Amino acid sequence: MTLVEPRDKCVREAAPVLKTGRKWAAKKAVGDAKAALRIGDIMGQVQHGRGGLGFSSAPPTWHKAAPAQRRKMVVNEVQKQEERMRCIKAISQAKQGEWMRWESVEQRKIGWQDLWSVEQSRISFLIRSTYDVLPSPQNLNLWVGEDPSCPLCSSPATLRHILTGCKVALSQGRFTWHHDQVLRCLALALEDKRNMTNKLPPVPSKHYTQNITRPGEQPPRKGVKTNPRPGQLEAARDWKMLADVGQRLIFPAEIATTNLRPGIVLWSGSARLVHLVELTVPWEDAVDEAYERKKLRYAQLATEAEQRGWRVRVYPMEVGCRGFVAHSTTRFLRDVGFSGQELRRTVKNLSEAERSSNWLWLRQKDSGWGPQAQ
Repeated sequence: MTLVEPRDKCVREAAPVLKTGRKWAAKKAVGDAKAALRIGDIMGQVQHGRGGLGFSSAPPTWHKAAPAQRRKMVVNEVQKQEERMRCIKAISQAKQGEWMRWESVEQRKIGWQDLWSVEQSRISFLIRSTYDVLPSPQNLNLWVGEDPSCPLCSSPATLRHILTGCKVALSQGRFTWHHDQVLRCLALALEDKRNMTNKLPPVPSKHYTQNITRPGEQPPRKGVKTNPRPGQLEAARDWKMLADVGQRLIFPAEIATTNLRPGIVLWSGSARLVHLVELTVPWEDAVDEAYERKKLRYAQLATEAEQRGWRVRVYPMEVGCRGFVAHSTTRFLRDVGFSGQELRRTVKNLSEAERSSNWLWLRQKDSGWGPQAQ
């Protein structure tokens, strides 16, 4: 577009001929993108997400855009169309397209720095486990006709069975060890956040306010720094925390009396606020089911604590066994004050759950399991 559509006639005539492959042609892709953008002008603005009409800034229209803006719009539209075609192909694949049903997990981005720094075996496990093409007994039975039974419990051994469903592995503590590896990472991040918050100056008497764009006002421009949304930990300076890692958690008697053991209990006596965090490391297809199950499990405990004058926040959190973090996890981290680089670093550390899954995969045929094996 830069060479073919300038105003200078000499530049237009000197434009080179682009030679592309048989499956994709630049000229056709640009033509389809322009047609889609013109149709978008006819349709008008389409609102995405839960915000009402006019909540977000209107994108530039094709007939009013400058040449530089049009080139950028065409590039973005070509990328959207290519991604749409990939998704259409993935949906048609029964096994390799299962990730299209993961509606409650965050996208995981792996950059070149990660590819160079992480060992090849981990990258191979991450990619092959995501598309479920690892040589599990069930896949080997489909490919070469081998025995599909689990070496531990004699059930059909799919990848999901090996990482989250084997009853013998559960009784041996393999899944508990896997869960504790992720919970320990989360507890360390929350402990650092708690210590930093408790060292801050006393809480001011005025209430925190969130930046809201009122009707008739202009939203803040990009690049202009605004006050970030304060986390719930900002309400006090006496936060305490217990984590069910390494030793059996005893629920604080001052809050409620129960035999339940949440993964993490974070509470403040002055603010009368309690966070109950329950972590689950499920198969990615079962994230929503795990969320609802854990939410109901602690509903009665939350009611009892509220009757004693506490404000209770129940946070079921899910980190997929293949390292895909659920929306509920990032929602909790934002609520307690994680943002920016700190949030991305914590999510990345939690995403390394596939490291433990890789160890479970490598030890799937070993009947013994203990501290020396871990």
